[in-house]
Amino acid sequence: MTSGKTRPEAAQVKRDAAVAAEPVAVAEQPVVEQVAAPAAAVSESAAGQPDIKALAERVKARRKENGWTQADVAKKGGPSAGSISQIERCLIEEPAEDLLAKLDTALEWPSGTADGIVRGLVGAAS
Repeated sequence: MTSGKTRPEAAQVKRDAAVAAEPVAVAEQPVVEQVAAPAAAVSESAAGQPDIKALAERVKARRKENGWTQADVAKKGGPSAGSISQIERCLIEEPAEDLLAKLDTALEWPSGTADGIVRGLVGAAS
């Protein structure tokens, strides 16, 4: 009977030792890669790419100042609420012309305002 109890305990000790030894070398490298990736993305967006962050901030500010939800903007002739959410979270890297035109209409901006924001031609306030 004694041998039945010692074998599972011995096996558990071997498993614990194996588990403790492996992850140390594996866990360190991916963390470095994850930290390095955003820095590269930031430098690329600053190098003449569309100013998606400015568009995101301006769309959200305009929507909030008028007390509109994303669904309200969509109902006013803008892009879908899902697209507005993606815009405000900077998930649309190169918005299409028709999407920008719909934003102008729904947010009651003069024609071409959203496009000007993306191109960096329109200032901080409208």
